[in-house]
Amino acid sequence: MTRLLGVAVVLLGLAGGGCGSSAEEQRDDYCAAVEEQGARLTRISDEGGPGGFIEALPVLEELAGQAPADLRDEWRTFLDALRGLRDALSETGLDPDDVTADGLPDGLSQQERRRVSGAASVLARDDVRSATVGIEQHALDVCSTPLL
Repeated sequence: MTRLLGVAVVLLGLAGGGCGSSAEEQRDDYCAAVEEQGARLTRISDEGGPGGFIEALPVLEELAGQAPADLRDEWRTFLDALRGLRDALSETGLDPDDVTADGLPDGLSQQERRRVSGAASVLARDDVRSATVGIEQHALDVCSTPLL
């Protein structure tokens, strides 16, 4: 019985070793995606106006899904902040273009104003800015491609 268990463990180890990608392959795949999507994100950023982040969100989520393990926390932090703002705008019936340098449009309740302002302020938090810097720095250092 012990021998059978030992053989099973060895076989599982061999089978598991063939599954998935190596860290290097994962990094290469991620860098290829960064290079491919970088131009698209730049276009969205340049042309999208205040609502560009909503259009870019699916692209960013796809990149996050391909990110190496050492970047997953940064991507989660960044995307959670973007999703929070998207959701706050949606829940209050606002489009990103409704939010200007002059502030929020008239007609919002105090609670709606707090919801949108709070979600927007999350993007300026140190942890979100640090995550964004980490994602961009990785793209530059490892992939030799600007991203955000």
